[in-house]
Amino acid sequence: MNGVLTTSDLGIAGSASAGERGIYDARILIADDEPMCCRLLAGILRQQNFANLRFAYGGGEALQLIKSFKPDLVLLDMQMPDLDGMEVCRQVRMLPDFADVPILVQTATVDRKQMGKLFAAGASDFLSKPINPSELVARVTVHLERRKMLGELREYRRRTSHELDAARRMQFELLPSATDQQALAESAGLRIGSYYRSSSEIGGDIWGLLPIDASSFGIFLADFTGHGVTAALNTFRLHALIHNYRSLRNDPVGLVSMLNDRLARLLPIGQFATFLYLIVNHAESSLQYVSAGAPAFMIKQGLLEPCHLTEAVGVPLGISRGETFELHHSPFSADSMLVLFSDGLAEFPDSNGGRIGEEGIKAVTDRCDPGLTPHQVIDELCRSAGMTEHGVLPDDTTIVCLDRRVGPRLPTGRDCTSVQPPAPPTAPECVLLNREAQAC
Repeated sequence: MNGVLTTSDLGIAGSASAGERGIYDARILIADDEPMCCRLLAGILRQQNFANLRFAYGGGEALQLIKSFKPDLVLLDMQMPDLDGMEVCRQVRMLPDFADVPILVQTATVDRKQMGKLFAAGASDFLSKPINPSELVARVTVHLERRKMLGELREYRRRTSHELDAARRMQFELLPSATDQQALAESAGLRIGSYYRSSSEIGGDIWGLLPIDASSFGIFLADFTGHGVTAALNTFRLHALIHNYRSLRNDPVGLVSMLNDRLARLLPIGQFATFLYLIVNHAESSLQYVSAGAPAFMIKQGLLEPCHLTEAVGVPLGISRGETFELHHSPFSADSMLVLFSDGLAEFPDSNGGRIGEEGIKAVTDRCDPGLTPHQVIDELCRSAGMTEHGVLPDDTTIVCLDRRVGPRLPTGRDCTSVQPPAPPTAPECVLLNREAQAC
């Protein structure tokens, strides 16, 4: 054999195209106790532009070089005097950093039983001896391309996960902070409990509080169609629009009409949002509200009175411009409670495939003791719907509870709990329930 092998001698194609050159920088370890075999394999690979090669002349040396050289692919002889190829495979697969490194085993035996043991030990593929140059190049290329694609996929997923995590944090920053809720609750003489959890990293639900004057404030809850990035981007759009039109906060019909017309121009066909906007006037103990296709919300007028499902008809935001929205009024006395929720709560399927529904939510709220805090009422609703801390949500879910009921408080580890009526508290409370998307 002369010292130089040509591609014509090997019967294989010449140098790689520009689009394929990425794999030719790969680190390849050739492990064989026969130096001649190492040189033969190296000659074939170098003729195909694989130049980053290292050699091990036994199983023990191969294991050491794998840790230091960190190869992208290993060509491993099955029969070596110190450690055979099967044992090397087993030990390599025990190293976390090399669990998926391609190992191509060279063997003169093609016994199916032995092949099964070899693959069970961690081999990725095998090459029959004597080595066929075209087969060697083809198999090395395929495994390196696969490893490169897996690496690119992992990097893409890592980058995407990082970006989604950043978007999730930004989306939570749109929600009312615990400090903002506390300040508004104290000024209005009520308590606030809230729950928000998206069905994926980011979602299409959003709610907010809008200070108006010393006697009133606004509260809105929106639910965009779909999930994930598109729905989340739409929540950013809506948040920006609402805060750009501060002058309309005290005009529910004007605000909702403006949002509808703007979103109808911005959103593509098929995307829209259900929307509920209420103005709570705690000085006059009254509510004004407008619904754009939103689920019913609940008002409990009095400590012992049953809940009332209050539903207003309206077209969801963003479907068509020029829609007319109706203003509704309701009392909201000093011993009343208000519960708003997106349809993720009503439509959550429990372990039996059933759904609690709006009537079920009403029934659970009616059963709640008047001494429960807003936080505890929300806990009861989640528990009755079948939501668990680590369970998967099929839809984004938001719940907000405004409570004007009063009573002596006993502190607990999470918030203050109303135990009995009737003495008013010295300091109203506000409870932010798991703002970082932790479930009930």
